[in-house]
Amino acid sequence: MIRLAVDTAFEQLSMALIENNTTLARYHSADRRRNASILFQKLDELMVHAGIKPNAIDNFVINQGPDSLRLLASQVCSEKEPFLVLLNCTREELFVAEFQYQQEILKQLSPITLKHLEELKKDLTSKPILLHRIQRTNDRWASSFEGINCMKLDRPEVDAVLLDLAAMEGIRHQILECTPSAQPLYIKRDV
Repeated sequence: MIRLAVDTAFEQLSMALIENNTTLARYHSADRRRNASILFQKLDELMVHAGIKPNAIDNFVINQGPDSLRLLASQVCSEKEPFLVLLNCTREELFVAEFQYQQEILKQLSPITLKHLEELKKDLTSKPILLHRIQRTNDRWASSFEGINCMKLDRPEVDAVLLDLAAMEGIRHQILECTPSAQPLYIKRDV
């Protein structure tokens, strides 16, 4: 079974073709949001490198929206206590969820919520924090995040292979559901 994993949740574009647990080909770029202009070209290059045609891909693993918090949480595998994962959205608003490893399985303890940084100040001292900030070139709110004591990542790079690993673990432990069919996707080619 061949899977295509695509992660564009943060500033990067990361893609991988994976058969069972073997990475056939991968691509990773940290360029800031050029994703739409290069995605199809790089996907073609991946398939050529792996020696496969598009119809050989059986499953797609795609990171979407604030659920990328689970992927961030999976980058910290040494923490035993409950911890908060924060992802800045706009200005001083953050997506927030609490996670904990229970018997080596990552569990989400709270639903993802959108909160203002000021609402979170009391929680930021009581639990370990994993903060991912999507930084803009004109980052007026950087000073608001100073002083937050953040956890160190065990796996510092988010990429499509890690996304695939997290998805397969989630499906195996019945935390995530596999959507058996996909709806057609509208893609704007002019960027």
